[in-house]
Amino acid sequence: MPRLHFSGRFFTDPSTVNNDPTHYNPDVTNPSPWQEPEGQHRFQFQNCIINSAVNQDGPVPNDPVVGVAVNTNAVPDYARIVDLDVYQQGVSTLFGLIINIPVSDTLTISGNTDPAALNSCWFTAVLPTRSWGSDYGEDSFGGDMNACGFFQTVIRIAETSWPQSSGSALIDQLRASTITVDGQLLLSLKMVVDGYENVPQDANFRTGRIVGTIGTVNANEPLYNPPGRYLQPRSFYELDANGNVVIVNKNPVPLPWYYPSFNEAIFKVDTTRNVLVLDLANSICRQSAAGDPVDLGTITASVTLPDSSGPVAELPISTVDYSAFSYSNSALITELPLNSDQLNALQSGGALTLTSSRNDLGNPVVLSETGGIPSFAVEVRPVRMAGDPGTTATTQVYISQNGAPLAGKILGLNIASVHGDTPGATVPPYNPGDTPQADGALQATITPSDANGFATVTLTVVKDPGQRTPQLDGQLYFINLYDPELPEPDWATFNPIQEHLISCLVWSQYAVNTNPSWEEVQNMMAPYMKLYASMRNLVDLTDPHTFSIFAINPPWDRTYNAPPYKQNGLNIWCGAIPYYLTRDFNNSLYMPITRDLSPNKLTTVLYFVQNLQSTASLPPEQ
Repeated sequence: MPRLHFSGRFFTDPSTVNNDPTHYNPDVTNPSPWQEPEGQHRFQFQNCIINSAVNQDGPVPNDPVVGVAVNTNAVPDYARIVDLDVYQQGVSTLFGLIINIPVSDTLTISGNTDPAALNSCWFTAVLPTRSWGSDYGEDSFGGDMNACGFFQTVIRIAETSWPQSSGSALIDQLRASTITVDGQLLLSLKMVVDGYENVPQDANFRTGRIVGTIGTVNANEPLYNPPGRYLQPRSFYELDANGNVVIVNKNPVPLPWYYPSFNEAIFKVDTTRNVLVLDLANSICRQSAAGDPVDLGTITASVTLPDSSGPVAELPISTVDYSAFSYSNSALITELPLNSDQLNALQSGGALTLTSSRNDLGNPVVLSETGGIPSFAVEVRPVRMAGDPGTTATTQVYISQNGAPLAGKILGLNIASVHGDTPGATVPPYNPGDTPQADGALQATITPSDANGFATVTLTVVKDPGQRTPQLDGQLYFINLYDPELPEPDWATFNPIQEHLISCLVWSQYAVNTNPSWEEVQNMMAPYMKLYASMRNLVDLTDPHTFSIFAINPPWDRTYNAPPYKQNGLNIWCGAIPYYLTRDFNNSLYMPITRDLSPNKLTTVLYFVQNLQSTASLPPEQ
């Protein structure tokens, strides 16, 4: 607290030609266009409005920030949405997103966001309209329209640009309540996206629905995952009397087609205000794509109290508002007052359950908490590493229990070299994936969690991993985390929870060439020209004449107002191609769009550019 809630639509146009591994074979010169061959990977809010504001005392309907737009960066520096790898399209990441809130005619609160990876994406978020059980996951609309997930990150706002008095009491409270790091005020941003239209004939092509929440950041809490307690959805499959999934012909039997599905939900118990805070925006099936939640009758929140001397007791709390109005007005974040008995029960081992009043849609307990078991989530899940032995990278895992950080916990690690049949891979099983050279090239260790619940995972390259094809550099690894106090999953069949999974792309080892030939550079550029028509339409990076023109022109100081690039022994100060290749990796203008060009290959291309410039008649560096 306090919080702002907004809703509207989002626009994005990722190219999908790179979704097919066969397109990375050099002999494939005419790849399938898929549904978005001209995509530029742009991401932008459309018509997003702050619908409500909430502080410690409740809703603040008359604050001037209510009704204000929430805008993002546009031409020419749109934010970009990018997949890590063709075999891992489940951690789509937003780069370079800027959030602007025009509080008044004279003040706009503006900040850069940290890269945000997709969380908790599910493809059964729309009630299907056909009855073939195997099609439930794809619905009648197709996977993208049927999907829902959320991005969580932080907005970093320069302290000097945000005055303490803004004319909005809620905005002032946000400023006073959040933390400051290195002269920047941090706000937490969560965005739930669904109903994305990827069919060109549709009027809403390239857009989807978005609801979001902006709030404070507390010290020592995760930045890219919510630090709360989790409700797990009821089974997606038929269960026998013992609670085991029913298997027929080696396949689990899905629920009837008209049963709605659910996804995990996050909640917390606010002991300072004695309220239960539920976030259900990414948890309840919709009646139609980007439509209203399915009618579940009345949903009641209760605390399950196991009693060793008798049956399980239920302590009701209240009914839950899951209406369409609540979805758009407050991002389906609902607060329920707690009396002392309810509060004590939730804080002393009681498990929260949500129960539907309808008995015609399967098990009425649609979401429930598994009490006493630690929960955890990886903070930064997509990782890119150079293939030189000794290269290291780290990320953190936040571990909690009953809503509080858990210290001294050691999680287990499992490293999988990703093939087409690896659980979690985002391509059909017949694709080969990693080569045998990838085996054993990556190692991982993890520390015990500290007092704030954070454990550090360290990844280390121990040998050259090689590459999958001449145009698909490096190898991909899944690092699965698990609780060693529970039975270890069968990794050959277990479909990992994305928040428990680190996806690591390790580029093949490549020595920087300070005097590369045009053929070497041309081979590096070839897959981009094949897979990204939007780039090829602007400049053909495989044509030597075109490449040389834009490697030299224009000068940066006059065109981009940018200083020279002076790293890795290079001094480059002109040329459109090197300008976009040398932007910060997280900058929306960074090229290539896919961010899959290894650092040493990038440096080799820049040496080719510098050598071109050294032989050209250029004006002196300004």
